[in-house]
Amino acid sequence: MDNYRNMFTLEGKKAVIAGGAGGLGLQISAALMQNGADIAVADMEPAKVAELEKETRDAGRQFLGVRTDILDTASIDEMVDTVIARFGRMDILINAAGMNILKKAEEYDEASWDKVMDLNVKGTHLVTKAVGKHMIAQRYGRIISISSVRSILGMPQDYIAYCASKGAVNMYTKQLACEWAKYGITCNAIAPTFTRTPINAFQLDDPEFYNKLINRIPLGRICTPRDICAAMVYLAGDAAAFVTGQILGVDGGITIIQ
Repeated sequence: MDNYRNMFTLEGKKAVIAGGAGGLGLQISAALMQNGADIAVADMEPAKVAELEKETRDAGRQFLGVRTDILDTASIDEMVDTVIARFGRMDILINAAGMNILKKAEEYDEASWDKVMDLNVKGTHLVTKAVGKHMIAQRYGRIISISSVRSILGMPQDYIAYCASKGAVNMYTKQLACEWAKYGITCNAIAPTFTRTPINAFQLDDPEFYNKLINRIPLGRICTPRDICAAMVYLAGDAAAFVTGQILGVDGGITIIQ
């Protein structure tokens, strides 16, 4: 009989979390660490995770906070060099940085469009390319990006750039999975429905918006960071060694009904 114990451990893995100091990124960073990984938080404000740094060190794991602009290749290269110097390798990359600017399509200006697309798509590629070179050399890697149900479901208004960017993340993930499978690298994305973060709290605090939303979700609630982190731990480990090119909906079933 095969041994199925500890299938989901990340013990000994080295993880880079781009956007790891953000509302969701911080929770993902903590989840990876608590399941065994050493973590490098690559973010514009790594000092925001001082509590996580202490928790990581208290757990006997390695922590690294690196100020990183994911739209600046020099900054990314410096981050990668720093992580390699400290950890020696990079096994897991989480692309958790993202943003939205709410505007009607007919009013969406070029600067706002570029800002959303650059952070959500271009930044994902620049970080992935830089980290991926090391994963290719070591013939191992787990790459997971944060997508959204809005990559396949529209909104009545204000989401034109966000939906387009997350649709691009989906296809980027699938194509990368095709190209890098030969190197032992899996590439997947997680597509949650609305999750309470500082970015969208104002929407979820609107009773009309909130009630209309959960009435469409079969499980009757919004997504939580814990839901996303559970999927993240699975995809980041060896239990998901044969899973690649997938967009995992963590959405309470909203994408299976009309």
